[in-house]
Amino acid sequence: MSLIKFVSEKLPILILLVAVGTYFSPVYWQVSSWVPSMLLGVVIFFAGLSMNIEAFKEIRNKKRELVLVTALKWTLTVFVSIGLAHLFFSSKPEIAAGLILAGTVPSATAATVYTFLAGGNASLVVAASLLDVAISPIVTPLAMLGLSNEQVAISFFDLLLSFVLIVVVPMGIGLWIQRSLPKLKIYSKSVTKLGSSLALLLIVHTLVGSGKAAIASEMNSIPLIAAATLVQVVFPMAAAYLIARALNLGEEDARAALFQVGLCNTALAAILAFRFIGELGTVAPIFNMIFNLSLGALIANHFSKSAIQPVKAGWLKNTV
Repeated sequence: MSLIKFVSEKLPILILLVAVGTYFSPVYWQVSSWVPSMLLGVVIFFAGLSMNIEAFKEIRNKKRELVLVTALKWTLTVFVSIGLAHLFFSSKPEIAAGLILAGTVPSATAATVYTFLAGGNASLVVAASLLDVAISPIVTPLAMLGLSNEQVAISFFDLLLSFVLIVVVPMGIGLWIQRSLPKLKIYSKSVTKLGSSLALLLIVHTLVGSGKAAIASEMNSIPLIAAATLVQVVFPMAAAYLIARALNLGEEDARAALFQVGLCNTALAAILAFRFIGELGTVAPIFNMIFNLSLGALIANHFSKSAIQPVKAGWLKNTV
């Protein structure tokens, strides 16, 4: 159990160490392009396996909050991502496209975990993230307009197929197994926590290993990419929380908005970038992954010290 706790708690720094170590190592695991997608499917499967389906009933009385959180996600995060991409990387379409992808994918499963730890409304996050899956394949190709079509071409149907195979099918299988074998959920938490964390580390390792040459060719841009992705994470989180409170949402719903809007599934963004854009497109999503996991953990820890009306413990899911 100590190994599981260590890996899950130190995941942000482990991702950074794996990325840097893989880049400088002469040896790495060379895999086919479908392997990272399969690994992320494993993460999504575990999320479905550990999800509390019954808590969806609570969202019936939160329609206004659900609409607002979804609207904030698909305005704040998307427009900030597009703005940063065109402002700093208009001459580097692959990097720009990767940055945009990092802001136009569904929310990360870590958003649910951090919302629970922060005392927020985790059921609101999960409901909004399911809407994300339907919205993202439409918004992402539109967000890419204005970039060089010769180097960046993502069609709606290709993106939708990727979402179905990587997200919808594994999630559906996990939910089906949970409903068929409800007792399995009780015993799956440790496997979920360790399996999801290791799968994410392998995704980072394989993507960085495959993209070494491309990354080396743009090494001078790395500090700017890091700064842009930091803003991409911090600004939507802060703005979503402040807007939610200004519109009189409850504190637990405002905290849910913060994590739902600011924490995107950048592992999925990195895989899509690798497939549709090229190795260089994965750099921004990987940096975003490091920042959103690290800052999400810090903010969740800070909020956990502020007592508000608790949410149901069933929403704690040990996935990332």
